[in-house]
Amino acid sequence: MKKITLLCIAVMTFAFSFQAKAQCDYTIELTDAWGDGWNGVSNMDVLVNGAVVLDDIGLAGGSIGSFTFTVNDGDDVTTVFNAAAVVGFPDYADECGFRILDALGNEVFTTNYDAFGGPPADVTTGTVTAACPACSVPDVSYTVVDNCPVDDGFTVEVVINDIGTASGVTITDDQGTAASAGLSAGTYTYGSYLNATPVVITVTNDSDGTCATSSATLTFDANCPPANDDFANALPVACDDNVTGSTADATLDEATAPGGGGADVDAPNVWYSFDSAVQGAGDITLDLCPSAYDTSLLVYTGTSGNLTFVAGNDDNNAACGGCCQSNLTFQANGTDTYFISIEGYNAGNVGDYDLTVTCVAPTPPPANDLCANAEALALTVTTAGTTVGATQTGTQEQPTCDPFGVIADVWYSVDLTLSSNDLNIITAITDTSDQANVAVYPSCVADEASSLGCSEGNGGETLTVNALPAGTYFIRVWSDGNAPVPPSSGNDRTEGGFTITVDATLSVNSFENANAFTYYPNPVNNGLQLRAQKDIQNVTVYNMLGQEVIRTAPNAVESTVDMNGLSQGAYFVQVTIDGVTETVRVVKR
Repeated sequence: MKKITLLCIAVMTFAFSFQAKAQCDYTIELTDAWGDGWNGVSNMDVLVNGAVVLDDIGLAGGSIGSFTFTVNDGDDVTTVFNAAAVVGFPDYADECGFRILDALGNEVFTTNYDAFGGPPADVTTGTVTAACPACSVPDVSYTVVDNCPVDDGFTVEVVINDIGTASGVTITDDQGTAASAGLSAGTYTYGSYLNATPVVITVTNDSDGTCATSSATLTFDANCPPANDDFANALPVACDDNVTGSTADATLDEATAPGGGGADVDAPNVWYSFDSAVQGAGDITLDLCPSAYDTSLLVYTGTSGNLTFVAGNDDNNAACGGCCQSNLTFQANGTDTYFISIEGYNAGNVGDYDLTVTCVAPTPPPANDLCANAEALALTVTTAGTTVGATQTGTQEQPTCDPFGVIADVWYSVDLTLSSNDLNIITAITDTSDQANVAVYPSCVADEASSLGCSEGNGGETLTVNALPAGTYFIRVWSDGNAPVPPSSGNDRTEGGFTITVDATLSVNSFENANAFTYYPNPVNNGLQLRAQKDIQNVTVYNMLGQEVIRTAPNAVESTVDMNGLSQGAYFVQVTIDGVTETVRVVKR
């Protein structure tokens, strides 16, 4: 009976010992000293008690990788490394290494782990015997969280998913931060730490100090992007502001926004905003001349993903006194908010910038800025005008000869009294503008369909519209935009002063057939050709001051008036046929 009792006790003791045998996870870390993987992805087996638990593992790329496998307390761990399977054997086999970590992260075996030194040695029987802790290691993950945009430091977010067998755990670091004890599962923040500080976080079972887990080395080694790195975080600027900064740590956004002025959105950029509803309308100059790198500058209205181009400049050598910084001027309307993108010429151009904002109040528009307030012109009288301060055309259609320009226009009217009129219009530049374009309309509707004539180019214009019936006509004079505020912006606009002269003569087609004549060319360079059905008795030429400059008496049906010696400009030519005198206007070039 005693023997039977002792046998039962022995069996129960053996069963208890077997059931209490601890189980845990070991880790094998594979490394490559060159950083390009093991040059073969099936190089190694891991065995536990002679049975393969990790078959044909390898490091496909990079410098480190890991695998976990389950062991019981007392298990024998071995490895088989097939050096010949390494592509390029034997030359590349010495890049390979590995180590084995126990359940607590302690290194229990290493070979050629972090340096060149020959093919790694295998773990042989009896070298690594699994030892699992009696406690359960806490399950923890770690995340580095930067402090941007406050500063370049960082914190560590410690997520305790499971405290294992502990009643509580303690978090510590290797930087002297006060320990946090008695913690349960949850998320905890440790830090803040200075940029580039190497930090190791440890979570320890409060009941068993040997049951702990530690992070790898954690750090944040980078500079934060600028606070105004993105369009959504554009910083406000105002008139007379000077702001400095850097695009060195900026990123690129709004890359699909339209470009212009030699600039486009293709480099790391920062954003500013200019609220013209607060700052007022005017000519706004953005100056990056003191900047320390090759800049580009763009101005927009609109919203993210739907920006409208206003102005742009890559290099303004004239304003900056050399290459390669930006300077531009745009006209703020007093209503919109304008968004300013500072960037480099291309993705490789980043650096320190220096931006100054200068505002000049707008020039009041001329009295005849609108067609409804058109200034009346007297025939043959030269009148001075200007497009300085003239506004965009608004709802009126573009002139037929300038359908895409930014139209800053003024308006004139002229009354024609003859039954059929040849209307002659001459504009001449008098100061800063290089344009004084001309179009004629029968009313202020001023659409393309009603345009009677149009002339657009650089310099003054000469426009003749023939056979107009008696009535009031409206003359539009424009330049392509608004004048730049010095220094030149690189996208110059061309308002300025001009003179305008109009006259009207009876259309040739209205002469009685017997006295009809033709004249050509007009404008004329050298000789004006006259042809009639009857003899031309007299021809007299007057300048715009009414002074006689040529008189001939051809007494023939054809005549050539030599105008070669006359200055450029408009002249009146009186032609007398059979006692009837008619006057036409010609332009000498």
